[in-house]
Amino acid sequence: MANVLLLTTQIRRKSAIDLPKESGELQNAASNDTRTMQRLLMIWLVIMIGFGISLSLLYPGHYSFDSAYQYWQARTGKFSNVTPVPMIGLWSVLLDVFGNPASLLCLNLGMFWAGLGLCFASRKMPLALAATGIAVCGLSPLVLMQMGHLLSDAHVAALLVLATGLFATCRVGDSGYKVCFAFVLIVYAGCIRQNALAAVIPFGAMAASIMFPPPRLRFLLAGAVVTAVITLAVSTAFDRTLAVERRPLWPMLAIWDLAAMSVASNQLLLPAFTHGPGLDVEELRETRAFDPVSAAPLFARSRSGMKSGLEGAFSVEQQRELAASWLSALRDHPSAYLGHRMRTSALLFGRHGSETSGLAYYPTQTSYRDNPELPARWNPSAHQYLVDLADRLVSTWFFSALPYLLIHLTIWVLAAHRRQHPHATIVLGVTSSALLYSASFVILAPSAELRFLTWPIIAAPLAAMLWFAAPRNLATIASATHREG
Repeated sequence: MANVLLLTTQIRRKSAIDLPKESGELQNAASNDTRTMQRLLMIWLVIMIGFGISLSLLYPGHYSFDSAYQYWQARTGKFSNVTPVPMIGLWSVLLDVFGNPASLLCLNLGMFWAGLGLCFASRKMPLALAATGIAVCGLSPLVLMQMGHLLSDAHVAALLVLATGLFATCRVGDSGYKVCFAFVLIVYAGCIRQNALAAVIPFGAMAASIMFPPPRLRFLLAGAVVTAVITLAVSTAFDRTLAVERRPLWPMLAIWDLAAMSVASNQLLLPAFTHGPGLDVEELRETRAFDPVSAAPLFARSRSGMKSGLEGAFSVEQQRELAASWLSALRDHPSAYLGHRMRTSALLFGRHGSETSGLAYYPTQTSYRDNPELPARWNPSAHQYLVDLADRLVSTWFFSALPYLLIHLTIWVLAAHRRQHPHATIVLGVTSSALLYSASFVILAPSAELRFLTWPIIAAPLAAMLWFAAPRNLATIASATHREG
């Protein structure tokens, strides 16, 4: 009986001690949840402020000639596949709904800032640091000038930032709506530019590694292949359904490469049907028709005239002859071709001095045919201040792509070295996408326009943040990775 009384007393004492502990733990958990919710609300408040600032500075956007031409197509429905048609088709829908060409700018900025919000909300960091990171990623002059373009480059970047944000909030083994929505975004993004496939293939591998942990080579390859196949199929379907005028774009690039090799080898390598009578290498030099900065002068400066195949399409036989001449020149003059491509790449990735400063951004509002007058700017003085600031920075390394590519390369090496790290998957996906996409321009760039590299530029500070800041669900991810391993 004494033993029973002693045991009962011990149980009561233990309960009296444990109850305050459990109560304290519950209070701490509730307090942590409250602080987390407050932090998330503050991050989204900063995101909304950033979105408002960028929209007020950029509205109604920057309309280069290409933008004005695409706006005209969206208005009239006369789609040309010189620029892939999906974005123009979406713009046409936005015009039908809102009647405002700036609706595409609003959509781009909305997706961009939503993606930033998801990325920063998925990471653990002090609120002040998060706010600073958001400002760096979203409000730097270079980012603003590039995102202000109503062009495919800004649209692709916005889509991929949003997809990155969705993937950043996923847990290992997740195959729910966020992964599915992100996959739809990357497939659509891959249809926007001729070489955008290079940017989305790594995202396909990333999706596979999230859905089927742990990362295995066969799953990564399967994700990349499935993404490429579906993207090509969807892109072809868009082209066949929407485009009423089709022109192959590669002849312009081939003619520019052939002109470069002609000047370097002092031998005219261009087929006769591509130019007027009397054209020779000396004319290409004298008139500066060949310009390593851009292919456009080739079709405007020569006295004899040059055809691009865009105004009037080359016949099938002419396209075959042009392709044969291109391949033959590559075989016979490889050093001339490499020199041309390296020189253009240096102009594209490096500082934009007097030779290329006009190709860094286009803060214009160009009209085209019967396009109606564009909406008025909301803050003309603030916008002009941004443009003046960009003009002062345009010749610096800050307004060049190389520093951002070096950031990607550094982060990629760190993530590849520690690829078992819980958040290496998303970082490797983003950096691989940016680097592969940038590399495609070494071969495919028709000029040194900085806008081509909008996605790699925007993704660089974002990738650094995703690598150095721990995920909020780190313990869950690490545990899942350990179990799967």
